Amino acid sequence: MKTLQTIQKTFHIFQILTKIAMILTIVGASFCALGALCAVTWYAGGTVFSLFGTPVPMFAEGAELGRTMATLLSEMVVLIANAVLLGFAGHYFKTEQADGTPFTADGANRVKRLGIHCIWLPIVATVIATVILKCFGADGGVELTNLPGIATGIVLILASLIFRYGAELADNNKPNGETDI
Repeated sequence: MKTLQTIQKTFHIFQILTKIAMILTIVGASFCALGALCAVTWYAGGTVFSLFGTPVPMFAEGAELGRTMATLLSEMVVLIANAVLLGFAGHYFKTEQADGTPFTADGANRVKRLGIHCIWLPIVATVIATVILKCFGADGGVELTNLPGIATGIVLILASLIFRYGAELADNNKPNGETDI
């Protein structure tokens, strides 16, 4: 039982870290959206911020509006996708804490779904971000990849198989009449 308590404490820590990371990605996406609005205002000749009556430059001299907008909007899409994934992970950690063990059939299914989300959601975000970059003509120099998401998804799907096996072992070791862990 000591190992299960360690697992529960570790999952609780990951739940907290996931919530913090999700908040930070939401803040980052909000800053990207705000930056895009400031870029439009700045390039239209308006003043976004001023200090003692002197306009504060927001963007580098000679930076193109299209490239700036493309970068900010594509990063915003990627951050939103990451926030959604972190929300799914946080939900898993919360329900796992309520279950008291990762070794349940429902828990294994949740980990498998999380792994599937880790594969497809970043791919969709990457495609959308690439379309945004192409529409603004700023496709060069920005690197978008989904390899970490695919690897994470595969690892989570494999972990779900281990959790399912643990749930089956726990069910086989129960006295007759008991069905929950």
